[in-house]
Amino acid sequence: MPLFTFKKKNTVYVLMHKDKPVLQGSFDFGRHAFGEDVEIINPDLLPVGVTHEDGTISLHRLNHWYRWRGIPGYRVGLLQLEERLEIKDPLELLEREYALSVSDTFWRKAEDDPITWKEVNFFHRSFDQQGFGLAMFSNVGARAGHNARHTPNNTTCGYHRKAWFRRNGNLFLLKGGTPFYQQEPVNEWLACRIAHQLGIQAVPYNNEIYENNLVSVCPAMTNEDVDLVTAGDVLNSVHSDAKKFQYDDYIRALESHGIKDGKQRLSDMLVMDYLMMNTDRHNQNLGILVDANTGRWLQCAPVFDTGTGLGCLVDDNEIFEQYHSQSCKLFNARNFSHEILLDYIDLKRYDFNALDGLPRAYGNQLVKYQSTTNISNKRINESYRLFCKRILMIRKAAASVQ
Repeated sequence: MPLFTFKKKNTVYVLMHKDKPVLQGSFDFGRHAFGEDVEIINPDLLPVGVTHEDGTISLHRLNHWYRWRGIPGYRVGLLQLEERLEIKDPLELLEREYALSVSDTFWRKAEDDPITWKEVNFFHRSFDQQGFGLAMFSNVGARAGHNARHTPNNTTCGYHRKAWFRRNGNLFLLKGGTPFYQQEPVNEWLACRIAHQLGIQAVPYNNEIYENNLVSVCPAMTNEDVDLVTAGDVLNSVHSDAKKFQYDDYIRALESHGIKDGKQRLSDMLVMDYLMMNTDRHNQNLGILVDANTGRWLQCAPVFDTGTGLGCLVDDNEIFEQYHSQSCKLFNARNFSHEILLDYIDLKRYDFNALDGLPRAYGNQLVKYQSTTNISNKRINESYRLFCKRILMIRKAAASVQ
């Protein structure tokens, strides 16, 4: 059953962390923002990265963090979603269900609202998963029911179509690909198998068809006791200088909070990005896991969101030549060669012979879903060739450091 968050004049609103108040102040529902009268109640539970160096609240960072929880204006299929949910702006959904997410345990409520975390959170509460899923993915036009506007999908950031589903009591995210080729879901499948073969901690992905769309399916990496904090927020917490490459600042931030294997875990991620030629490793799809009860930084998050690679966005004739491209992205660096990633990878740690069977498996997976994606045989062959090329290139690089 949906719960409601009514706008009340002159009401004080509280940012909660489970059942603990974190800060309070006025709230502008039109701007989706806290006001200048905001007061910190529990500084130890503040979202990572929302304060100035002196510990005072940065209203700009706080409200940026808050709005970033919502569905962005560049989401694939957004106009369809807005029409079916009968909304004018995706951030309307942010306010429908207390700004609840299943990526962390923060939420917002009126000070005099007696509702509790146990009653409201989506880690256990049921929701209309099919209604939102159809509104997001279905090719058949129809208005969604009222309940479809009251789900944890209201706080899913990112470009691709996606929706949360509960299966056997556990949350799983279904995510589509770019409409032209729908190749990203298979790339996610491949990336997690690279990780398995190389002994890298990564989110597991599988593929299936949902509403005539190829999707990737992965379990949630968070729960009631574990929050995800993005690299962008980590870097804000140490007031990193955006004018210099932020790799060292990120490592120092991790080490200062007891995460000592940051270089190794970034090396793992970058091996995958190198092999996949990932072009979209931005500060929102890497990060850390935090104890949702104490705020203690636990570990680097497993590698996730590695689907935008292996030429998935270019024409068939351009795929193989992508290994020459200057399209890599990491932290605040843009448009550089993936070969530079080798400087940050501990190549001696990995047995690249373990990847021998993956190119064929990748090609077979692309063929398996070809009737849905309608990609050409040439595209499959060129993607296969590019992946083989990447394996050969990293083996050559590894041999040079032995």
